[in-house]
Amino acid sequence: MPEAESQTGPRFCRQCGAVVPEGTAVCPRCGKRWYMDRVEQQGVELWQKILEKRSSVGQGDAEVKEQKEYRCPNCMAILKGPVAVCPHCGNSTVKAKIVPQDRDSGDFEKSTGGTEGSPDMPESARGLASIKGASKRAGKLRLRKKLKTLDIIIICAIVVVIAAMCFLLARQYGFPSLFPASKPVEPTQTSTTPPAKPVISNISTSDITLDAATISWSIDIPAYGKLLYGTSAAYGAGSQVDNISASHSITLSGLQPASAYHFAVLAIDAVGNELSRSEDANFNTLTPPVAKPPVVSQFKVLPTDVSAIITWTTDKPATSQVLYGLDKSASNSTPEDSKLVTSHTVKVSGLKANSTYYYRIKSVDADGNAATMDPPDFFNTPITVPVGPVIGERAPDFTLNIFNTQDSLSLRNYKGQKVLVAFWAVFCPECDRELALLQTLKNKNMPGVNIIAVFIDSKPEDIEKTISQYKSENGDLTVPICVDMYKTTAHVYNVEKVPCTFFIDGDTIVRDIEYGNFNSDQIAQILNGL
Repeated sequence: MPEAESQTGPRFCRQCGAVVPEGTAVCPRCGKRWYMDRVEQQGVELWQKILEKRSSVGQGDAEVKEQKEYRCPNCMAILKGPVAVCPHCGNSTVKAKIVPQDRDSGDFEKSTGGTEGSPDMPESARGLASIKGASKRAGKLRLRKKLKTLDIIIICAIVVVIAAMCFLLARQYGFPSLFPASKPVEPTQTSTTPPAKPVISNISTSDITLDAATISWSIDIPAYGKLLYGTSAAYGAGSQVDNISASHSITLSGLQPASAYHFAVLAIDAVGNELSRSEDANFNTLTPPVAKPPVVSQFKVLPTDVSAIITWTTDKPATSQVLYGLDKSASNSTPEDSKLVTSHTVKVSGLKANSTYYYRIKSVDADGNAATMDPPDFFNTPITVPVGPVIGERAPDFTLNIFNTQDSLSLRNYKGQKVLVAFWAVFCPECDRELALLQTLKNKNMPGVNIIAVFIDSKPEDIEKTISQYKSENGDLTVPICVDMYKTTAHVYNVEKVPCTFFIDGDTIVRDIEYGNFNSDQIAQILNGL
């Protein structure tokens, strides 16, 4: 039927604008689905415009004037004028002008491969060369086909490369089950000869101590090693080496001193099965040396009418204790001083005057070895102890006022306690330094120790100045400060120069006299020996 006489409205491809026959799902021009779902009236109008355009160039009966039309470049629907959005498909539009076909331009022929009147061109596509941009869209569609083909080729190449890499990796790291060798493996013949047993040699013991020993051995075939040991041939204990080697060594610990041990070494496999065993061997742990008790020497006794101070030394640190009594059994004892020292001082109290006492020195070292005197030694207590400011005599009693208070201080009130009496003067620079030292001892709160400072030949205002200066530089001063302005007590104690310090024990016996300065460790050592 001629195109002009067609009663059914043709359908047009959304891709290239060609006429698509009824019942055809693929455009005969571009090979794509045409997806033209517009109303039939739209197709009739588009076809009428095409016929008019063909008539204007001498290809039809109708004579129409050249006219301009606008068409959506997305769905090819005819627009009434230039609009920004197509009312049919809802996409943005561009201006598309329908102009008479220029046969000399060759644009359509280049894009389609034939002329409009050529028999190679489908009838449904004739007259569409005047639609601007149709040839460009057709070219893009053909390019897409080529790109899809290229994508498939690239994907196939990638798959081949990955497969080759997997094959090479499997061959490199060994997956014979996945990639079997091309050459079949010949079956191996089962040997009837049993494997040779490992030979154990070069067994030796070293570094034997009281409770430890090291045992070494060699195996001609690398294997795991194990050691069995015990105080009898039944062994009872074992130790294993966790690595395969031809040389093994195991150090045993926690052994009994002075004991004989049996042992044997084994070569075993990975699961602990015994492959070979050495003959029974033995070694002896060392015997501990016999500890010697401390050696006592340089013992000395300083008796008074009611007490005695006994001193001695030992060749190694030990405890301190004295056994004493009025007979040789020495049934009484002082409390044991558990401190381990080499210089010992013990005071024996509660004695009777004018009596003979027997005593034994006892010192025990850290290993429990005790040293005692046998037979016991003895000392005599005097009838009375004379009073005097010399070592071994009873310290003269005194009573002095405490500076800037209404209280007084007497030596007899400190009976049974250790007393340090320091005689000073404000004009003595060494006394200022010793004042800080004694305050440090006071702050230690040594049990049973009392400190007394006596300023002689000093005016109250000078003493006040010295105390104020000390407080401004060092803080509080809690040492009792007594004043002997007229040197009455100093004359009784025969103090000729200052500083002079007397150390008095609990029986008010003078045990030491020191002139000049000394450090806190020296003072503490003297006080502990009272």
